[in-house]
Amino acid sequence: MPLADFYATIDTHFQHRQDLVERKSLLNDCAQQFRTIEKRLLVRFKDKNAVPLQNLDVIMSETYHRLLELAQHVEHSQFMLAVSQNVLACSTSLFLLLIKFRFNLDTENANILKAHLTPNVRDNDDNGWEETTDAAITHLLRTVLAKNKTENGEQTATSNRSTELVMPENVSKLKKHISIVCDRLLKGENLTA
Repeated sequence: MPLADFYATIDTHFQHRQDLVERKSLLNDCAQQFRTIEKRLLVRFKDKNAVPLQNLDVIMSETYHRLLELAQHVEHSQFMLAVSQNVLACSTSLFLLLIKFRFNLDTENANILKAHLTPNVRDNDDNGWEETTDAAITHLLRTVLAKNKTENGEQTATSNRSTELVMPENVSKLKKHISIVCDRLLKGENLTA
């Protein structure tokens, strides 16, 4: 299985997500600075006793240009994320086909795996493909692909607790879970209960 290539695609997509979050944060900080300068200038202009601007107009102009520059960086990051989403979607579809043929999965098993390792890559500000896929794969490993089938019922009862999905620091956990699924399928495990 070409796990290294698939993992590289996941890493690229995750890096673009991190870049977008970082650039949005910088844009937000710059916009906050711009609003603060703007308020100070408005107070100075409304004041009956005119006080010198003390270069606030220059600072505002520089902040405005920085704001435009950061907005362009955010647009570029959004474009790169969209490209990496398409690449990840195609790579995931191809990876699922390779798994289906490599492990001779029937249609039902392939559809179950596709539901957990989805090629539908949609990211938003709250959560992304990595978090949702890791949660789905973890659920699959705790239920159908559990090591000890007698613990399966107990684990589903404890795994039904709601957990908040947050963007992870890295994707090593997701990669590890995908490897475990491939190993268990190699050992002949079945995804249908």
